Formats: sequence, C-alpha cells, structure tokens
Amino acid sequence: MLNRFAHDRRGSAAVEFALIIPVVMLLYYGMAETTQALLASRRVSVVATAVGDLTAQATQLKKAQIDDIFNISAAALKPFPVEDLGIRIVSIETTAAGVPQIRWQQQRGTFPSGVDLSTVEKTANIAVIRAETIYTYQTPFGQIFPDAFVFKKQMDMRPRGGVAVVLLD
Repeated sequence: MLNRFAHDRRGSAAVEFALIIPVVMLLYYGMAETTQALLASRRVSVVATAVGDLTAQATQLKKAQIDDIFNISAAALKPFPVEDLGIRIVSIETTAAGVPQIRWQQQRGTFPSGVDLSTVEKTANIAVIRAETIYTYQTPFGQIFPDAFVFKKQMDMRPRGGVAVVLLD
C-alpha cells in the first residue's frame, strides 16, 4: 500500500502549483509596484521641468502667479496624491566675483534641507532659476517595502529674458 502511494502522481500538479504560485505572485506584484514607482519618479521630473520652464519664461512674477505655477505643475503628478509633493523655486544670482546668492525663493511643502548653492555655475553676473521637487511615494505594499521611496529632482535654468526674474509682492 505504501509503495502504491509513493508512485501515485495524481496530486503532483496541485502540489507544484501550490509551491510556485506564491513566487509568481510576488514577481507579478513586485514588477507592478516597480513600474508605479518609476512612473512616480518620472512625474516628479516632469513637475521640476515644468516649474523651471514656466518660471524662467517670465521677467517678473507675482506671488499669486507662483501659486498658479505650483497648482498647474502639481496636476502633472496625477494620478498620484499631491499631498506628499514639495516644490521650491529659487532665484539665484552670481556676483561679479562669481559667488552665487539667493535673490528670492518660494516653496510649497517641506524640504529636509536648505538650498545647496555648491552646484550653481560660478560665472560672474548670471541669473539662474532653480526648480526643486521632492516626493514621498508610499507603496500599497507596506509589508513588503516598509520604507517609503523619496524622489528628489533639481533643475537649473537660465531666465529666457536674460535678466533675473523679479518677484513682486
């Protein structure tokens, strides 16, 4: 009887399926989540590009226009939630000695650190608009990926008018 049981293969497919399906499901959901995270990272880059481009087109801006730029740019992040999105615009000018200085900055959301001026071009008497974004991507699979992904993007762009963008009250 034991010999006949050892040679019986009728349930082997069910056992193989039970052993393989968790691995296949983990691969499937892992790939889907990786794709979503890459899409979120790409959208954060699009937001930084849009903010920098819209700001650099102007010669002067009002704070209400900055808010409009933030609102329009945040819409590019859809379908992801925008509550975890931080956007910062910084107008930087360099002195005759090539030392970068912040002329003004506006932001929505929080940033963990101040503005890093070490990467600004050290050419004398130029203006730069820096657009920065930071986004915390929360995965729906919190048990597998316990930490959130943080995407940061930065873009430096020269104002199209050739002079620094002025912020009006």
